[in-house]
Amino acid sequence: MHGVWRTVVEGVTGSMAYIADRRWNVVACNAEFEGLFPDGRAPSNIMRWMLLDDRAREGTLLNWAEDWARGACPALRQAVTDHPADPELVELASDVRFDPVAGPIYLATAASRAVHPDGAVRRVDHAAHGPGWVIVTAANPLPDIDARFVMMRFRPGTVRPQQPPPLRAGHASSRRDALATTPVTSRS
Repeated sequence: MHGVWRTVVEGVTGSMAYIADRRWNVVACNAEFEGLFPDGRAPSNIMRWMLLDDRAREGTLLNWAEDWARGACPALRQAVTDHPADPELVELASDVRFDPVAGPIYLATAASRAVHPDGAVRRVDHAAHGPGWVIVTAANPLPDIDARFVMMRFRPGTVRPQQPPPLRAGHASSRRDALATTPVTSRS
């Protein structure tokens, strides 16, 4: 992956951001992402942390079994299916499968299809900001399509925020409309 992506991720403000490779190893993240974690440091592997770390399951990721694990397990299974000779992915899936907490969910979601996390709204207990929600934005930057660029916008509180509407070509955002209707004056 081109090094400019580190600059992009570290330059994101107002949202937590990271890039992970196809094995979910975190290759770059911003300070706001690191602030999510009680020790102020991002885990080396976000999937391993999400599914196997008790601090994630019992603390940071609220409603862990339903909201987080049921989405992550099919994604992990799909990654192993797509890359069956990747020892790191196979080992991660094996560790999850044999874990007494995550294993039953991994097995129960065997028929579930992996769903891209883009647009997901999930509960968290942010280390610095307390309970709230994250609205996930995710993409696969080119040319390294096995990488994931993820941004999570934190919203404090107990009320679930609305999922933003999908973007569509030809539909201007209200911000762009406001800019278009603002008179522009030139300095001559």
